Amino acid sequence: MKTLMIKLLVIFMLGGLHANTQTEEMGFNEDEQHLRRRYAESVIASEISKIRDSMVQRNFINFLLSQKGKRSRSAAVEEDQEERWYNDLLKLSLHDKQGNI
Repeated sequence: MKTLMIKLLVIFMLGGLHANTQTEEMGFNEDEQHLRRRYAESVIASEISKIRDSMVQRNFINFLLSQKGKRSRSAAVEEDQEERWYNDLLKLSLHDKQGNI
């Protein structure tokens, strides 16, 4: 995640430098340069926001999957314990029946 944010920051800075050189070459006035810079910054911010949202969604899904795995393991342990109790009860009932005969 940190490497992705660093890459985005580098892309953002390179994009800003590229936008400055383009506007100087094309001869735009200061107002047009300012508007273009604001547009470029908003596009980059939007892309960063989308990437962060997808990372949060991925982390949430991983969290849910890990919780499901924990629950299924605990359910299996409970089933094993219930099965042992049932077997113990069967043994006791068989032992009682044999003792009464």
